[in-house]
Amino acid sequence: MLVVLAPRSSARVLTRFVARRPWTHVAVGDIVKAARRRYRVTRIERRVVRAGDVIEHQYLVSTRAIPRKRAPRLRRAFANVVQMPLETRSAVAEFLRYHVLVRVFDGDADAWLAQLRTRGGDEGDVRFVRWIRSRLRADPALLITIRRMVDATPFWQSA
Repeated sequence: MLVVLAPRSSARVLTRFVARRPWTHVAVGDIVKAARRRYRVTRIERRVVRAGDVIEHQYLVSTRAIPRKRAPRLRRAFANVVQMPLETRSAVAEFLRYHVLVRVFDGDADAWLAQLRTRGGDEGDVRFVRWIRSRLRADPALLITIRRMVDATPFWQSA
């Protein structure tokens, strides 16, 4: 007989399982399901009880409750905060975005963002423009490096 005890209790029984053979597959650290919850086995005490001709092997299993998985909480954004679109990373898409930034908008990320707001655009473009705009504000010399990279790749002929 396998007796599953409640966490922090040596007397309260959650459930009992009966089998014709001794329980050998339960070990410390295993997970046992009882009363619609999951419990981790912390200790096993084995007893042999003899009642007349009947020999009963009892395994008293001490347990610890496993916390239930909770649904992730959705963060509520402030009214003045614009939610960033989901990220979809692609090296080719970023390469093309650098070219558009330099060739079409002459390095002006604010103009590109204004155009995306008025005409709409890809969420990845919006995310990229916001990211590059913050990087350019922190390091204005970054635009020179981006221009060199774009000029070094003869992908786009300037008009």
